[in-house]
Amino acid sequence: MNPFGNRKPVIDPRLFIGRRSLIDAVCERLTAAPPQCCAVVGDARSGKTSLLYYLRSSTAARPICADATRFVFPYVNAGPYADLGASQSHGALYFWRDLARATAQALALPDDLPTLPDQGIAEAAIVDTVYALKCTVEDIIRRTGDHTFIFLIDNVEGIARLPRHTTSFLRSLTQDPDIGDRVAYVVTSSTPLSRLYPVSELREPSSFWGLFASELFIGGLDDADIAALLERAPELNDADRAWIRRLGGANLTLILIAAAHVYEWRLHPTGSPDDAERAAIEEARPLCRSWWRELTETHTASVDARQSLIDQNRAPTPDEAAIFEALHARGLAQRDRHGWRIASTIFAQALSDQPDRPSTSLPPPPATAPATPPAFTHLEGEVYAFLRENAGRVCTRDEVKRAIWPVSPPSDSALQKIIERIRDKIEPDPKHPRKLIAVRGQGYMLRRDTD
Repeated sequence: MNPFGNRKPVIDPRLFIGRRSLIDAVCERLTAAPPQCCAVVGDARSGKTSLLYYLRSSTAARPICADATRFVFPYVNAGPYADLGASQSHGALYFWRDLARATAQALALPDDLPTLPDQGIAEAAIVDTVYALKCTVEDIIRRTGDHTFIFLIDNVEGIARLPRHTTSFLRSLTQDPDIGDRVAYVVTSSTPLSRLYPVSELREPSSFWGLFASELFIGGLDDADIAALLERAPELNDADRAWIRRLGGANLTLILIAAAHVYEWRLHPTGSPDDAERAAIEEARPLCRSWWRELTETHTASVDARQSLIDQNRAPTPDEAAIFEALHARGLAQRDRHGWRIASTIFAQALSDQPDRPSTSLPPPPATAPATPPAFTHLEGEVYAFLRENAGRVCTRDEVKRAIWPVSPPSDSALQKIIERIRDKIEPDPKHPRKLIAVRGQGYMLRRDTD
């Protein structure tokens, strides 16, 4: 089996790769008095979920932080709540149910939670039940005065669309005079928190998002991390490892893509090395394009910054330098005595393949691109990518949920909502799907000819 083919979150802490500086930064905030909330921001598949799993695995025998034995790490994946559409009130209900359940499970307590109302229940009853669940969490914290509760909320953008009381109740836990100094949050997001709400709202004292004074970006790997990652495949020689690093730079996702193709070529050397390299570039190109679009939307450059990055024949303007800094955070650019340079051949090729344009934005990938269409949300993209990897065969609901949500999987109805949203974006007639079909009593299948 290709050791680089499975790009899902790492559950086993023994397989977690590096990120020591990032973990130290998180621990510095958690061990403050009182503990400080921490937001970890990064691209899809950059290792955010694996980081939370690693924190959650902390034990007395293997503490993550100093004095971490007093920490309790309830984990909730908030991603599914973003895909509930009009059922936003029920999203708040499910979120607090899952948070209360995770809190009880983290202490091996009985899962004795209030009964959830049906879909047709009045709004007031939903709010009452959410409040009851919040009180359940409070009671658990009060009864365990020797523990500090660090709530790990993955894909926190999933609760940004929920009713305001969802996050107001979260903030109230940190403001309670009896328990507030034993409560903090570590959240992950694919975008800065300021994009989830207007900046003016972030400054409101009642805003949950105001608890996060700073954000940590999970980006490039250091040399030791990369070496440890590539040691998973003893079949690779030093030249192979250098080849992978040239292709991927220090970016985790691109290194995994490059390593998967190099590994396959090393074991089955059909064709030339150039063929393996082109295959890696082709797989990663849509992802690189999406990164570039995001950068040029965030950092407005007065000239064609893309071309200056490719040519690298003059000093960058201040706007271009800001783009280089952002690329460096992702492990895609390096700075030496000669100035900035692109560190990843894959990323450089993805940029140079684009036609010159007066704007700095790259065009969207063609409809025939084999990767996830950029219109997908994070979860839609993850589900679609898994189905595409298994195109032509039926994937059961449990199989899909285990692949995307190793911890805290959503309900069948929540998964069905995601499937419906994917169909809306890939089917000519979503009401009569021909590409992504449901097989009664079994699961879902994406036809091989979808692309």
